[in-house]
Amino acid sequence: MQYDVVVVGGGHAGIEASLATSRLGLSTLLLTLKLETIGVLSCNPAFGGPAKGCLVREVDALGGFCSIGADESAIQCRILGETKGPAARATRNLVDRATYSRLAQDFVNRQDNLSLASGEVCQILAQNGRVKGVMTLDGREFTAGAVVLTGGTFWNGRIYHGLSSEPGGRVGEAPASHLKGSLESLGHKILRLSTSTAPRLKADTIDATDLLEQPGDPLARPFSVLSKGVKNLVSCYLTWTNPKTHRIVRDNIKSSIIYADNPVTPGPRYCPSLEDKIMHYPHRERHQIFLEPDGPEKVYPSGLPTGLAPEVQAKVINSIQGLERTIIARPGYAIEYDFSDPRLLTPALESLLIKGLFFAGQINGTSGYEEAASQGILAGIGAGLRVSGWDPIYFKRNEALIGVMADDLTVLGVSEPYRMFTSRAEYRLTLREDNADLRLSDIAYKLGILDPKRHELLKAKRAALEKGKAILKAKRLTPSMAEEINNEYSLKLPALNEPIVANVWLKRPKTTVKMLLGFFPELRELSSDSLYTLEAEIKLSGYISRQEDEIARLQRQESILIPQDVDFTLIPGLTREATEILSSTRPATLGQAGRLRGVTPAALAALAVYLRKRMAASL
Repeated sequence: MQYDVVVVGGGHAGIEASLATSRLGLSTLLLTLKLETIGVLSCNPAFGGPAKGCLVREVDALGGFCSIGADESAIQCRILGETKGPAARATRNLVDRATYSRLAQDFVNRQDNLSLASGEVCQILAQNGRVKGVMTLDGREFTAGAVVLTGGTFWNGRIYHGLSSEPGGRVGEAPASHLKGSLESLGHKILRLSTSTAPRLKADTIDATDLLEQPGDPLARPFSVLSKGVKNLVSCYLTWTNPKTHRIVRDNIKSSIIYADNPVTPGPRYCPSLEDKIMHYPHRERHQIFLEPDGPEKVYPSGLPTGLAPEVQAKVINSIQGLERTIIARPGYAIEYDFSDPRLLTPALESLLIKGLFFAGQINGTSGYEEAASQGILAGIGAGLRVSGWDPIYFKRNEALIGVMADDLTVLGVSEPYRMFTSRAEYRLTLREDNADLRLSDIAYKLGILDPKRHELLKAKRAALEKGKAILKAKRLTPSMAEEINNEYSLKLPALNEPIVANVWLKRPKTTVKMLLGFFPELRELSSDSLYTLEAEIKLSGYISRQEDEIARLQRQESILIPQDVDFTLIPGLTREATEILSSTRPATLGQAGRLRGVTPAALAALAVYLRKRMAASL
């Protein structure tokens, strides 16, 4: 059968990719192993957190689904890092698994131009360096102008319960084991990674009486501009491991495939297993565990992923306060799976070897729903543009966290599952959750993938910000007003000797725009979302101005393109190491080349000289 685009895999990356291409008006097939598992959450029942919340908002700004799904299925909403400033604040939603998956399936089933089919892809069809479609294990061929490969941990996945193992992409589900040879024959390098998940606990066997309760935050903001508000229906509870827990783990460490004589390949450094925490940090007497409701009958102990044998997991659980009599509903497990070296992709996540073939999600070596979804929408946009006769777009490091992630993956590659962090972004003051729509929604609207309502809300927000800035620039705060605010909010700011412009006063520590609403009622006409961004932009204005100067300087380097036909072996002044790295990676710009390990400043200067001479010769 003929389609414009075929998307392989019905997880978070596949959903966003297929929705993006179909919204572009292209006939799209979402091909996955089982239709009933579209949108299933394989690990923790939550979206968001540091950097991850910003990725979800960027997906929303581009017209995607996961932001809406996370809001509609939310059972608890929180703000993390509230005291660390606007650039570090992060939204996190605890969600109901069944509701999220149902919403995802409803979305894809209702989407125009989108068809669904089940089957396992075993071959990528390509000719003369261009993708032609896919073939399934049962012999069906689906031709297309672009193909997006997702699939999460299902690619040749193997699940480990302690030292016992079985093929699987998720517990109880078969893996997809027949594509590796096809990708390798096309020149892609296939490697292995692993991760682990926590056990699920029976909720009615937990005693939370003496545990620290963590209710939701009514001041949290939804991920999507289309959502009405937040939902806080449940509380979480905090407990800790202890020396007894650690002794059990150490005494039984060889029962974990992570520390066996023939261990699995590297797992995620930044979402470590319980075994890694205890073995790597022997001086730590305890580690946090968040008990998060996971449906009506189960609890997910966040912070407790493990590859220990099931019988050892039971002892570990019963050694922890509040869990002394807890019964495990489903043991945790480790999983090892294939991924493709992302250094063979462009920043738009398109193969450097096969035009029209895109990769998104854990197949690129990442971890997390949010990383997968944001890659999916980027790859979907690229696939749609490629089919339409345009070059795929990509986001620069100063434009989106999606751009930071794609650049990291395609330039540096991965040796362990990649997780997005705010600290990875050098321009994090401008890449915030609250301004994702201001940064990206115009692009989505021009492409035709942003719905009109989101666009109208964007225009209203821009108008509100201009109005708010004008009000705060025109109004003055008197000494008596400032004293009243100090008393009401228990601030210890120095008293004012004379009136001060309101936006200057707002730059002071611990001040908020909310404190000014009683004095300047015109501000009450602005939405809470607009006020949030208004405050962030005013407080960070000086830093942002300096950062914009740095961005302009570095963008000059980013704008110098490296033609794909450059023979690096012919460039004088390059070391053998630099030549090999540049030849294998094929960076798209001089800026990307400078971020490669092994490309020294001297090598970068030699490359810049060569590019200038080549450009001059072509004029």
